[in-house]
Amino acid sequence: MAHEDDASRAILTAFNIRKELLKLDGTTCNIGISSGEMFTGVVGTSGGRKEFSVLGDVANLAARIMYYPKSKGLYGKIHCDLNTRMLASNIFVL
Repeated sequence: MAHEDDASRAILTAFNIRKELLKLDGTTCNIGISSGEMFTGVVGTSGGRKEFSVLGDVANLAARIMYYPKSKGLYGKIHCDLNTRMLASNIFVL
């Protein structure tokens, strides 16, 4: 299911995740957000291991965006790609 404000929802969700983790025990995490088309669903063979997965260039980009602050020694950061920022800026001013 898709919504016009999915990019904004993703960014707000990232802020809420970070807030709840800090409440638990001060845990931090980096979050990467990107927007676009990807495959989501069960991956695997019937006789082997099956798991729910997300595949595609957009998922890979989000993982790279998430890792970048960590490579610079920064933790607890939320970053998004330009596409997501532009989509979210139609509703919120970032």
